[in-house]
Amino acid sequence: MQHEIAVATLDGRAYYKIMTMLREIGMQFDDVKPGESLSPNIKLVITTEKEKNLIDFEAVLSIEELGEDPYVFEEGIIKHLYSDLEDSIIIGIDPGKRIGIAVYYGQKEVIGEVLNSVDGTIAKIVKLIENTHAKKKIIRIGDGKPKMAENIADELSRCLKDATIELVDERGTSSLSKAKPNKKVARDQRSAMIIALRQGKKYVGD
Repeated sequence: MQHEIAVATLDGRAYYKIMTMLREIGMQFDDVKPGESLSPNIKLVITTEKEKNLIDFEAVLSIEELGEDPYVFEEGIIKHLYSDLEDSIIIGIDPGKRIGIAVYYGQKEVIGEVLNSVDGTIAKIVKLIENTHAKKKIIRIGDGKPKMAENIADELSRCLKDATIELVDERGTSSLSKAKPNKKVARDQRSAMIIALRQGKKYVGD
């Protein structure tokens, strides 16, 4: 497989950190030394701030720039690898006993998980929106549990002033989430993925 990312650093601690983050988000890479020639398919080099001047390549990011949050890290990489993508973050939420979350940056899924509390979900979403560099921010909440959906929408609208919040018609998401079973993806998460990509009605708080 031809990789699009190269990791170039002599700093052992930084290398381990970069490698761990890339593996966590499922991205493979070439391992090179600073100054070493790169394969033609490489589109992005990740290194440290101190070693950036040793790398003669147009697209170079440091671990310091990318940060330690997995979402921000992945967003930064996707933004540089696919510059033609829309600069937007879309978050889908499937309210319920188990709350599914799906996060897309430029139509590419970067996070999918299931949380167990409304407070935890709100805290997670607020952190994502506050740390994203995306210009366009959209949060879509399924309306299958109306009271919970409105509670989440209300709390998020109070915390976030620069994000668009939509309530999405959730009809059909459950059956669609069952259509192609995937043991690695929880049903609530699959529903959130469908909600994220379905346009809803803009939420206007009290």
